[in-house]
Amino acid sequence: MTEYKLSHFTMADAQARFERGDRVALEHTDDPDTRLRPGDEGTVTRYAPGLGQLGVHWDSGSTLSMLLDEGDRVRLITPAPGEAGKEPGR
Repeated sequence: MTEYKLSHFTMADAQARFERGDRVALEHTDDPDTRLRPGDEGTVTRYAPGLGQLGVHWDSGSTLSMLLDEGDRVRLITPAPGEAGKEPGR
């Protein structure tokens, strides 16, 4: 696998990986209107598989959803409580 594939989450990765309460860090977004920058952190609020949206309440106060099938990328930094089987950052 290439490094790109390791850091890029597909729809299937997100569905299997992210749960409400997970802590994530932004890796990439093409949204020209956001003040979010790579490295900004937030908490997952929802995942809508049919829409490919990962809802995040960002620590900055933003509630911008990530469109994972449109190229937005986030990285898991801390699993939600009760998700001890997850590996942070993987």
